[in-house]
Amino acid sequence: MVVQAAAPVYVGGAALVAGALWLMTPAGQRASQSLGEAMVAGSSQAVDNIRNLFADETEAPAVPGTQEGTRTEERRCDGPHRGRLQVQGYRPPHDPVPVELSWPWNRSCIPPLRPEGLVALSGDLLPRTRAISFTSAGHRGPAFSKMSQHIQSAPPTGFLAGHRMGWGIHPATGLAVPNLRAGPAAPRVDLEVHAGRAFGVR
Repeated sequence: MVVQAAAPVYVGGAALVAGALWLMTPAGQRASQSLGEAMVAGSSQAVDNIRNLFADETEAPAVPGTQEGTRTEERRCDGPHRGRLQVQGYRPPHDPVPVELSWPWNRSCIPPLRPEGLVALSGDLLPRTRAISFTSAGHRGPAFSKMSQHIQSAPPTGFLAGHRMGWGIHPATGLAVPNLRAGPAAPRVDLEVHAGRAFGVR
C-alpha cells in the first residue's frame, strides 16, 4: 500500500518541479513579472489575462533533470529553514473580508529554492486570493509583481534569517510601495525569513 501511494506523489512532485523550472526561463519570468500589471484592473477579465499570458507562451517548459550543483545530495544540509510568504490586509470595497493567507515553510535540511518561491506566489497564494474575490487578487496585483521580482533578485545562496520585505497598495495611487508607506491594514504581500535561508539557486 505504501508503494502504491508513492507513485502519484512522485508524479505530482515532478509536475511541480517542471512548472518551477519553467518560471526560470525567459518566458516564465516575463509571465511572472507581468503578474501585477495584467491583474491591476481587479476583475475577472484581468484574471483571464493572467491565465492567457501563461497559456500563450510558446517556449516549452523545462524538463526536470540533473543540473550541476542542484542535486539534493550535492547540497549541504544547513537547516533548519523557516519562514513564510503572506497575503494580508483589508480594504473595502476591494476586499469583501479581511485577507490572511500564508505559505509557510519549516525544513530541517534543504531550503526552498527560487523556483519554488515563484510557484508559491503564482500557483498557491494568487489562486487562493482570487478565491476570496477577483478584486482582492487584482488590487494586490502590483504587490504580487514586486514580490516576484524580489524573489528573482535573491542572491545565489538566498535571503538569510531576519530578512523581511513586503509591499502594500497605497490608498491614493494604487501602486505597490513598502509596507510602512502603505498604511495600516493595507492590502499587501510579505516575505519573512525566520531561520536559515530561502529562494537562492543552490
